[in-house]
Amino acid sequence: MNHPVNVVNAKWLGREFLKIFHSPVGVAGGFLDALRGWKFSRSKSRFWFHLPSFALLIGVYVFFGFSTFIRDDVRLHKFSDASQKLCETKTLEAICNQRQEDDFSKVIGIASAEMTKSKTPPTSDLTKRYVELLSKRILGIQSRDQQAHYRLGLIYSITGQLEAAETEFSDLASGKFEEFPKANAWMAKELLKRKMAGVEVPFRELLSHLEKACKWKEVDFRLISLYARMLDESGETLKAIAAVKNGAVTKPELNLDLARLYLKIGSRDELKTAAVLAEDVFSKRLNSPLEQESDRLAVAEARTLTNRLEQAAEVLTEGLQNKSSGPAMKRELSEIQRLIYAKSIQKTAAGPYDADISLLEKVVDTDPSNPNISYEIAKLLPLKIKPSKKLLETLREQVESGIAKAPTYILLAEGYFAFGKMEEAVKNWEFALIQEPNHIGTLNNLALVLAKLSDTHVDRSLSLLNKALSFSPANSELLDSLGDVYLIAKKPKEAINKYELAIRNDPSRLETQKKLLAVYQLEGMHEMAKTLSKEIEKKELAKAEEELKPREKPQEKWPR
Repeated sequence: MNHPVNVVNAKWLGREFLKIFHSPVGVAGGFLDALRGWKFSRSKSRFWFHLPSFALLIGVYVFFGFSTFIRDDVRLHKFSDASQKLCETKTLEAICNQRQEDDFSKVIGIASAEMTKSKTPPTSDLTKRYVELLSKRILGIQSRDQQAHYRLGLIYSITGQLEAAETEFSDLASGKFEEFPKANAWMAKELLKRKMAGVEVPFRELLSHLEKACKWKEVDFRLISLYARMLDESGETLKAIAAVKNGAVTKPELNLDLARLYLKIGSRDELKTAAVLAEDVFSKRLNSPLEQESDRLAVAEARTLTNRLEQAAEVLTEGLQNKSSGPAMKRELSEIQRLIYAKSIQKTAAGPYDADISLLEKVVDTDPSNPNISYEIAKLLPLKIKPSKKLLETLREQVESGIAKAPTYILLAEGYFAFGKMEEAVKNWEFALIQEPNHIGTLNNLALVLAKLSDTHVDRSLSLLNKALSFSPANSELLDSLGDVYLIAKKPKEAINKYELAIRNDPSRLETQKKLLAVYQLEGMHEMAKTLSKEIEKKELAKAEEELKPREKPQEKWPR
């Protein structure tokens, strides 16, 4: 049934009139409808009705400008533009970075010169509130707008709404609205702060956030450094090198990390290149308002990595004279001086070793609390080098104050043992065991010496060795020691069992075979003794021939 022309036109007019409130495209649609109506109907009355209707729509459109109800994309642009004018995203990021820098620099171990010296522009609470409201309005129109979520997260973080901020960043970092590396960077920082606070953080989760964060061109270079360190510790050194190399293109500070990694894989040429580039970057900030203690430490490390120890010590000494440093610089300087001292240890023509003790005393003067000092002093005992009174006093102070570490006590014990002072050796092994209760070497040596001192200690010796074997069941050295203790305890069968097991696990143990031969002969096991004696003779002959062969000259070792 055909409707009267006026009814049809009225419906069309109403429909087209409503269209302009949704989209200006509707105006063009109305004009096309009018043309179609005239073309197909050939009705002059219908055409002349369409024409004024269209003119009316154009008039409304021109009078009111764009539609009263703006399109969603236009509204989004309007709100976003207004929000950015109030406070740019980079400004919000700078405020957040500034507030978090102290905590983050403690976690990462490096302070940012830019963060500590720069000042963020003042932003009123009212501005922050407006930015928050505008972000929420944008999300009311387009709930998946990543930039609005990100700005809202930054505002929440700045205003102390930490749980809300984490929710925003977590959603963005999860890829819920596609990849957004900026959010992964913030999540990585948050996880690092939790780790610093003693909260258990999943390693893989942190690594994943760091990996994605590295895709952000403006990411904090320290996050890339940490990512590479974690990869390296996981055995993925080559992947770590690729990540740092890529980041170093825009963040040359990363060349220092690159140099460390090249040292690890033994790439000397690449190491030198990266170290020189790193030194150039950090040297530019020296003696300037932007200088940080970390800059001098970085320059010193770059020089140390390339074996320029005296130059490394020089840049730190200059920093100490300028009083622009803290304990970290003193510690690093003392470590470099220790490396210089270590080079002075030489074997004399007569046989014993000699060293420039004054260089080690210099280390003491720089940082007497450096625990490696007592370690170096302890090393003098087995080398049969007499330490000065100053060094002995420093050793005594570090031992009594608990500064000395387990390796120092172990060396002292070995030194006293070499001089036949068993009681002193035992005392130092006991100290070492307090600091490192599961150290296999200490457990083994203490057990043997205790058993040899008195058979009343046999039970404890066996306990110590069994504890060590629980960590390394197939360790031939421990099995050999256990055989020795069983002999002291007058248990030859148990001793034979342990010696045989030690040899089975390591057939090259000639000394253990000699001990076993002695027990075979003692127990009247002549056939087994005869067979074993022939094996020992063959091995001793092979060993003598091997010692006569010329040896290759060892390669030069780098200091770190």
